[in-house]
Amino acid sequence: MCYRIPGFSSSSNSSNFWCEPNSERDLPESGLLRSMSSIRPAVMIADEAACAFAESSAPARAESGGPALHATDEMHRLATPWVVASARAGLIEGSTLPPGVLLDPACGSATQLAALCSELGRGGIGVELSGAIAPLAAVNLARAAAWAEADWGAASRVLWGDGIEATAILAAHRESLGASPPIALLHIDPARPADAQRHTLDEMQPRLDLLLKAWAPHLAANPALILDLSPRLSAGQRSEVASIVSELWPEAAMTWQWMTQGRGRIDRLSLWVGPIADPAGNRLLRLSKQGDVSVLSGQPSEAMVALDLAPTSGQTLSLVDPSLIASGLAEAWRERASPEGESGWLELDGRRPVFLSENPLVEDEVVTGFVQVSGQILSVATELSLEAVDTLCENAHAAGLSSLKLRCRIAPEIQPRFQSAVDRGMARLSEEGESVSGFLAEACGSHLICSEVP
Repeated sequence: MCYRIPGFSSSSNSSNFWCEPNSERDLPESGLLRSMSSIRPAVMIADEAACAFAESSAPARAESGGPALHATDEMHRLATPWVVASARAGLIEGSTLPPGVLLDPACGSATQLAALCSELGRGGIGVELSGAIAPLAAVNLARAAAWAEADWGAASRVLWGDGIEATAILAAHRESLGASPPIALLHIDPARPADAQRHTLDEMQPRLDLLLKAWAPHLAANPALILDLSPRLSAGQRSEVASIVSELWPEAAMTWQWMTQGRGRIDRLSLWVGPIADPAGNRLLRLSKQGDVSVLSGQPSEAMVALDLAPTSGQTLSLVDPSLIASGLAEAWRERASPEGESGWLELDGRRPVFLSENPLVEDEVVTGFVQVSGQILSVATELSLEAVDTLCENAHAAGLSSLKLRCRIAPEIQPRFQSAVDRGMARLSEEGESVSGFLAEACGSHLICSEVP
């Protein structure tokens, strides 16, 4: 059965037809193709007609620091932002990858594949099951190569097909390229149900176990893999994923990597395998809005218990990113942040884990990258209410502060009013030219007024 795609061509058929012999599904008259299974792979060509089709169906939009790419609103919601994709790709630069191309057998809009190709200067193979998305991915890959002013675009292809059909994909790629380069790295970000609170391995499409088994014969004995997974996977589910990889490659090193962009949550979880694994163990990334990355590596610590310490004036109190706790690397951070003097965790739960140390934190970009705010404890706030705002401000000003930000739990309906009242009170007390910032934190049942370390 053949379908005509208006304004589009594949490398194997100059008459603007894509062939898919075993499908009984109809195509909408608009020419956008529904997702299908058992598709004979077809190589997408990013020619002039293809670019016009992409622009008419999903106008290109540029993100900060990246090329203008095509994606529908739904694709934008699911796609990896360029700043994230580029930061992750940059971590591989120092690794020893074998020769070959980069493979993404479920590439979606091809944003992550394009970032990998751009950072590593290698050609890529993208595979996309949806006929509506595969043409956009092909144009995006070509756009990214032009944006990077790199020649890897000539060695890159996007195929419309089923990413699990490894042999057929490679045959179509070889026919199009006239060569059969080895695969240096496989990246996969399986589709998952939208808005699900918990994800299971069976919900991933394509299924991770089937996909890796299909590609294993075509990969190196110690392959480089990046498996993007749901950050909601439990420890048991992560163990299942590791078992799938170990069954195929028993000697391969593995690194679990968490990424956070702040906001009190883990945004991404992935497993890095083979030559791109971190020798130090697991890895936690903190990505700033500007694209700067703080990387913390280490062995995960066992279950921790908050210490029964009474904070006192003069000690340093720090509110840290909860990703330190979620990733199991909190102790690796503590050893780096406070190598001398007594230190420990006062609070481990919630959006603001609390760390107490005898001395100020080490001034290190990896340490500070995971700190929300840090400062010296000045005094204890005896009462926290709208009626007692004047007293709170007087105490903060007496301790030498000119401003005070709330960094503690307050009812959402009260918080804006409370902060506004504090701002007015501190402005009334402070003289012109005073500029010593402070914050109000909560630990061990007390509210602590602290000066803020810039």
